[in-house]
Amino acid sequence: MIIPVVWSLTLAVMAFSLKYRSTAFSNSSGLRLPMNDFREAIVEGRITTNPVEPTRAPEIKVARERLQLETYNATRTAAEHLPVWFPLAMDLALVTGQRREDIVNMKFSDVFDNRLYVTQIKTGMKIAIPLSLTLQAPGLRPGTVIDRCRLVSRTDFMISAGIRKNSPTGNIHPDGLTKKFVKARKISGAKFSDNPPTFHEIRSLPGRLYKDEHGEEFAQKLLGHTSENTTKRYLDERDNKAYVML
Repeated sequence: MIIPVVWSLTLAVMAFSLKYRSTAFSNSSGLRLPMNDFREAIVEGRITTNPVEPTRAPEIKVARERLQLETYNATRTAAEHLPVWFPLAMDLALVTGQRREDIVNMKFSDVFDNRLYVTQIKTGMKIAIPLSLTLQAPGLRPGTVIDRCRLVSRTDFMISAGIRKNSPTGNIHPDGLTKKFVKARKISGAKFSDNPPTFHEIRSLPGRLYKDEHGEEFAQKLLGHTSENTTKRYLDERDNKAYVML
């Protein structure tokens, strides 16, 4: 019986592996020698592929699902079953378009002259948002949301669970928003992909909504991006000295 070259080589590799299984060879060291043998066989034209060549599927980066207004509304409705400050945080994020870190740090003392003054923690951008600004799609105004926050918060922070041992000032940690959003998303029963949106994705939703209602330039200023290309990434369906007066 004639054994094909590839099978004879494979048997040799198996014998090699059994012989050295109990030795001090590391996995990589033990595999390197038969791998080289197969490479030599390829060079000599006896085989075309190396059966012990390590293979790994390329990493596929799946983009996080964009939050749409419909799924936001479903999640927002479910949020009513969570602590009262959380649905307010969702509305504040939707109507202002700011990041988690900025939402949890917004204070009532930041409101004057009929504007909410925000200094973005990540970029240092300064933005003054009119309380009368209207986001028509969800029917929200910053002033209305802030007034509702005043009815709940007992601290200077708009989003607050009250003064606690781990929060003597009453503010919420940004991760608290993320965790509560996941709970609300699950309660909602809405259908999402394997990479569902997080609280952070609320930020891109008002960017797209404000773009439709007030234009792209306005959306850029609201999001606080210094680069037009950076802002366009947020609008896709998928200065630190003075405040930008919207």
